[in-house]
Amino acid sequence: MTAAVMHLAVGPARHGVVRFGIELDEALRATDVDTRLARCVPTDLDSGVHVQFTDRLFGRTAAEAATSIVELAARVRAAGHRVTATLHDLPQPSDGTHFAGRAEAYRKICAAVDAVVVSSAHEAMLLDEVDARPPEVAVIPLPLATPAARPSRPPAQPPSVGVFGYLYPGKGHDDVLAAMTAVPRNVWFMAIGEPSPGHDDLVESLSESARLVRRPFAVTGHVPRHALRATLQAITVPVAHHRHVSASGSLNSWIATGRRPLAPVGRYTSEIAERNPGALLLYPDDPAGLASAIASALARPDSTWLSPSTVCEPSVAGAAQRYAEVLAAWHP
Repeated sequence: MTAAVMHLAVGPARHGVVRFGIELDEALRATDVDTRLARCVPTDLDSGVHVQFTDRLFGRTAAEAATSIVELAARVRAAGHRVTATLHDLPQPSDGTHFAGRAEAYRKICAAVDAVVVSSAHEAMLLDEVDARPPEVAVIPLPLATPAARPSRPPAQPPSVGVFGYLYPGKGHDDVLAAMTAVPRNVWFMAIGEPSPGHDDLVESLSESARLVRRPFAVTGHVPRHALRATLQAITVPVAHHRHVSASGSLNSWIATGRRPLAPVGRYTSEIAERNPGALLLYPDDPAGLASAIASALARPDSTWLSPSTVCEPSVAGAAQRYAEVLAAWHP
């Protein structure tokens, strides 16, 4: 490799995709590949470029975001280099009215770049399902940090059921609250995170729903990184109920803190469970399955903690090594 690959991670550092790009770049320094992290779209193009992409980071609309990447790809190619991308948040029918526009945007990006990384075999299937066909695709699963040890003494907290991550439609907060109808009234429902931009109304909506069923409810807001482990370990029952997830940083965060989260059976969660036996508590993807899983976990809270011997794959170093191999091949 004659020049460092520019590794582009645009957006606020606390956004999951941006944080992934920054942490990946740090891990790549221990490999043979040479990267140069960039936090904004470059003007000088003296090397190949690899982009961490989700449409919300590159434009007000999916179409605008796609135009940004298509124009960048044209400039990189004009300078004699190649452009590749990791695509996050793949479009799927659960996007509702946004699905068609997002699918078209990802098709345009796949046609403009030289190669694409996706974070699960499920995501590779989603590309096929929207007829987005880049010249080359590599599947590199999101890394899983070594799970933290369980605290020797459980925190003195009231019992709780928690969902971690941005609040937005489809994340599953409403479903989890509805599934708690048979749960004792002293069990809190905790939304760990802040509303996604444009969805502040969800806090008021969830608060009103919880008030109507007399369920104690709280939204933490953004949890700083230094406080995340303690916050996630304090929850009695961790739930990752996003039924249409294609690669989940929030699910991985539960696992990294030593938790064994409840998750619905699906293509992606089954892929995680097959690669990491015992890492998830899977339940049938229907209201009865969720309600039963929550009740069982409250009755047996020890089941929501990973065994101390648990080792999950890929490790941070393993994922970085795979990225290094792919980037070296794509940016010779």
